[in-house]
Amino acid sequence: MTAAKKKAPIARTPAPPRQRHDRADDYLGWLAKAVTPHHAVAVCADVLERAGFQPQLLAGNFEPRPGDRRYVVHPDGKSLIALVIGERSPVDTGFALIGAHTDSPDLRLRLNPVASSAGALQLTTQLHGGLIRRSWLDRPLGLAGVAYEVVRDRHGAPTFHPVTGVPVLLRRLLRIDEPIAIIPDLAIHLDRDKNDKGGINPQNQLNAVLAGGDLEQPEVLRLLSTRAGLDLDRVDGFDLHLVPVQKPMRAGIDGSLIVGGRHDDLAMVYAGLSALLESVEDDPNPVRTRVAAFFDAEETGSLTSSGAASNFLRDVLVRITRRHPATDSAADAEQAFAHTVCLSADMAHAQHPAHPELHDKQHAPLINRGVVLKANTNDRYATTGETGALFTALCEAAGAPIQDFVMRQDLACGSTIGPITSASLAARTVDIGCPMWAMHSSAETMGAQDLDSMVDVMRTFFAGRKA
Repeated sequence: MTAAKKKAPIARTPAPPRQRHDRADDYLGWLAKAVTPHHAVAVCADVLERAGFQPQLLAGNFEPRPGDRRYVVHPDGKSLIALVIGERSPVDTGFALIGAHTDSPDLRLRLNPVASSAGALQLTTQLHGGLIRRSWLDRPLGLAGVAYEVVRDRHGAPTFHPVTGVPVLLRRLLRIDEPIAIIPDLAIHLDRDKNDKGGINPQNQLNAVLAGGDLEQPEVLRLLSTRAGLDLDRVDGFDLHLVPVQKPMRAGIDGSLIVGGRHDDLAMVYAGLSALLESVEDDPNPVRTRVAAFFDAEETGSLTSSGAASNFLRDVLVRITRRHPATDSAADAEQAFAHTVCLSADMAHAQHPAHPELHDKQHAPLINRGVVLKANTNDRYATTGETGALFTALCEAAGAPIQDFVMRQDLACGSTIGPITSASLAARTVDIGCPMWAMHSSAETMGAQDLDSMVDVMRTFFAGRKA
């Protein structure tokens, strides 16, 4: 590039005025139901079915037809892929792909969770992901997740599937939306240094008190069973989470802030889901296939059967491509990935008003000032110069403001499903998000306007241009 042609650094300017859609109230209601990855997937499935999407069994035959609306739930119930099948083969068009994750840092029960200490009955916990420990103290908690029961014959023996030989299980979603437990903090009189040091030991300081007094374990199980609506004595396995019972809400003098748990990353699941549904309203018969993929276990590295590092997404996309009626029999399904573009959507760190120095001055996103483009030269994010330019163009087309985020070079950078998906599919990928405060707290804060902007950009991405 010659000196005459060299451009000045790009200055992000507000996008042209546009008509606003306030989706925050809808998101609040959706988030209040999506209390665990299992519930998030169930809520997504319900919304999709009401919009005309049909369930597709992962173990079934894929027979896609242009205009079909399908969704696939992983057998573990924590990951989901939704698709709108395009007119042309993905070999020619690639996929328009948005990815996000269903899990959030939280407290989950141990295998033998009921214990006692100092006259109090407790539920013992284990940490999922890098949660802010102190944010879980003194907060009324409910219980939610999934319980499994082995199907037994009339003699009480386990039954087995006649073909696979695997024991047959009943799976039940469970939620106790009542303040049945609390994790009490220690009085400052007993720990005078807590405001200066304040360390929380996860082994014994994050166990939730169920009751104080003379209740015995059988009575506790009976009470829990009544509230849960199933006999916990008959449960053979479970994945149960403690859940703050306080509902997500608007905050701020103008109501422009959204406060609640699990914005990271259910806000992006909601945005991707909403964009997909709105894109169907705009154009029910797209040229290219649109995909929204929501994975579990991002907070712990994605190395699970349904995480972004699994073959779940790749297998579904390959099967869709092979069976698409417009795919030439001589084509290789993997050709589709050369044309695929992926938006990896995960929340971003907004500059904190009490700690502005923790952001690079030129890369400090602000709440309600626009969506965030995230980049990292050590590949913690998947953004490249090319994919960053693509996303900038999408924001321009959507009339949505855009901000940049690069982590301070003296602080460690987190990661997303972006690099994993990019490596698995060899597809062009960009990492994006909405700015937020208190990421990984039990009560996080984001902006209503940013959520609106993100849905608009994703909707524009899905719309594309008919070839």
